[in-house]
Amino acid sequence: MRVLHRQLNEVTGGADNPAQRLLHQAEVAAERQTGILRIAIGAGLLVTLELVALHVPRGAIATLREIDAARITVIGLALVGVFSLVCLRRGYPVQRLSYVTATADALLILGNLSFSLFAFGIPGNFFSLFPGIWIVPIALAATALRYRPALQIYVAILYVFGLTALMLLAGIIPVDQRPAVLAQLSMGFGLPPNAIRLVMIAIAATVLVVVASRGRQLLQEAVRETTVRLDLTRFLPQELAPVLTDPAFSELRTGRRQTVALLFVDVRGSTAMAEHLDSARFATFMSAFRRRVMDAADRHGGVVDKFIGDGALIVFGLPYPSPEDAARALACARTLDGLIARWNAKRQFDPPVTVGIGVHVGEVFCGVVGDARRLEFTVMGDPVNVAARLQEATKEHGMPILASDAIVRAASEEGLWREVVRAPLRGRREALGLMAPLAS
Repeated sequence: MRVLHRQLNEVTGGADNPAQRLLHQAEVAAERQTGILRIAIGAGLLVTLELVALHVPRGAIATLREIDAARITVIGLALVGVFSLVCLRRGYPVQRLSYVTATADALLILGNLSFSLFAFGIPGNFFSLFPGIWIVPIALAATALRYRPALQIYVAILYVFGLTALMLLAGIIPVDQRPAVLAQLSMGFGLPPNAIRLVMIAIAATVLVVVASRGRQLLQEAVRETTVRLDLTRFLPQELAPVLTDPAFSELRTGRRQTVALLFVDVRGSTAMAEHLDSARFATFMSAFRRRVMDAADRHGGVVDKFIGDGALIVFGLPYPSPEDAARALACARTLDGLIARWNAKRQFDPPVTVGIGVHVGEVFCGVVGDARRLEFTVMGDPVNVAARLQEATKEHGMPILASDAIVRAASEEGLWREVVRAPLRGRREALGLMAPLAS
């Protein structure tokens, strides 16, 4: 598995497991949706301000100036939304963009409150009376769309410290002076300002509905991906589970042709062993054999395609082919032979356990075949048959390992192998060089 993961990182740049991909897609979608919401909120508040302005007496200069400032603020929010959509379209990093736009939102909102306080000389005690403060919950709710706690904390700090600074800079007046100031702010409690506050509450509620909908959609997508993953693991080799939902690997679901290295291994004399051992001991023996096969495959990045009775087929080059596939297959054959030798030395089997290992390379079909009632991952093609025949030939030639001259050349290991014979394999016409490791 370590080698398999290294192959995946080389091909994909170390990127993109399903969870990361899902979260990234959610972040991009959330930033896009937040941009659209900014535009919609800006447009909605602008319409509300225009309607409110119709009911403000012409002599209420201060209120009209405050409405003008509010117009600038909501138009600015809409422009920030347009800016974010343009940046997303041009591929600007979504995480950096979220901080930029959130900061721009805060500057606009706090700027509007600053105008309300300082332009009219209102003490900091009364910052919460202005309708503009009601945009802050909307901004916090919109930030929750990004599903990023760090960003949420950053935005909360911006508003808490920003509002605290405005309050202190505008000054705090004692209790006995506050009634006089409240009398000056009586216009802020009429129908138009309260209408703006109600609209902002409705907008905040709408944003929270969108947040909840996005969260549920993300959860559904995660459940769907997990369900697909679990379904596929029922019939795919477990080594391929980490990349089941990788887009590049999806070809295997419909099948493709590619060059792979193949290793067939079979236990000699297992039929006689099954007749002389009780079922429990024979099951223990076969489980121990399969553990060694899987260990050898894992060390060299092979995928155990299937166990066939007392044998196994290991494939090298899944899910992605590599120039080292042939060398890894040959190294796996030597490792497996060594594991069986150490097993014999440890258990003192009498007679000793012997295996036949055939190794070959070639282009095969690999993919998922079958229907909903029975699905199976498989590799098929002439190279599979050749690897199986090489494994059979080990018994005839008294060798634990036989490799084709093709895979030895592909691995550039001509100096480590010797030709045992050049002859046709059983059931074939063309001659093939049968190679054995020099140490054997």
